[in-house]
Order: sequence, then C-alpha cells, then structure tokens
Amino acid sequence: MNAQEKPARIFIGTFYCTLDEKGRLMIPAKFRRLFPDEQINSLIVSKAKEKCLRLFDPEQFDRIIDKLGTLEDGPEKRNLIRFYSTESEQIKVDNAGRIAIPGEYLGTIDSAKNLVVVGALTHMEVWKQDDYEKVRQEAIDTYRKSRWEL
Repeated sequence: MNAQEKPARIFIGTFYCTLDEKGRLMIPAKFRRLFPDEQINSLIVSKAKEKCLRLFDPEQFDRIIDKLGTLEDGPEKRNLIRFYSTESEQIKVDNAGRIAIPGEYLGTIDSAKNLVVVGALTHMEVWKQDDYEKVRQEAIDTYRKSRWEL
C-alpha cells in the first residue's frame, strides 16, 4: 500500500472473542465505530494464505477488484480473479454487530470457538487463538530483527 492508496478505515488492535453457538462473531466495537456516518450492513469474508479469515469492508474489497483489473492478462490474473470470486462471500452484519461466518469458512480456522480478531490496517483478520499466538510472536520477532523502525 502506498501513500496514495490510504484506506478509508484503518483497522488496528487485538480483540479476543468467542464464536457463539450459532457460529456468529461479534465485530469488535472499536471496529464498528470506524463506520460513524453509516450503518455497517455487510462485510466481505475471504479465505487467506494463512489459517485465518480476512474481513473487508465493501469499499476496500472494491479496491482489490480494481487492482485485479490492472494485472497483466494471463493465468495468474485469471486464477486470482477465481480465488477472490469463489473464496469470498458477502455477509450481513446484524443490528447487534454480529456476523454469521458461513460453515465452509469455519474450516479455515478449524471451527474454533475461541478466536482473535485483529486489525491488519486495511482489513480485519479472524484467527483461532492458538494459531494467532504463533503468528503474533513471529511478527514481534521480525519487528525486533528488522532494520526498519517506522
């Protein structure tokens, strides 16, 4: 992401939560407050390379679609379009701020009940707690070893 592509909303923070018996997840209030002028009606859930789910607001997902359109025609572009169109789904956010994660996406996080919702600047990530602790530690180690201090 470069300076020209600053997202409309910046998602930061870590929130531990539990998936309810109906497979619903409460979007953290801090993230819901990023939508002050409008009711947050839906999010896009997408599988990720890692064992987590990514949650995008529709505006940010539109940016992904725009980027896909700029890729050079060929197999990589076609496959990325297929991935984002078949491994993503628009889901409704209810009046209480919950989303029902579709069953086929729950397998990505091992159908865990104890979850972590983390901000990833342009989107949210949903992790099984045990898996998140590992990647969190990797991120801390990378930061400590990095020559970059932004």
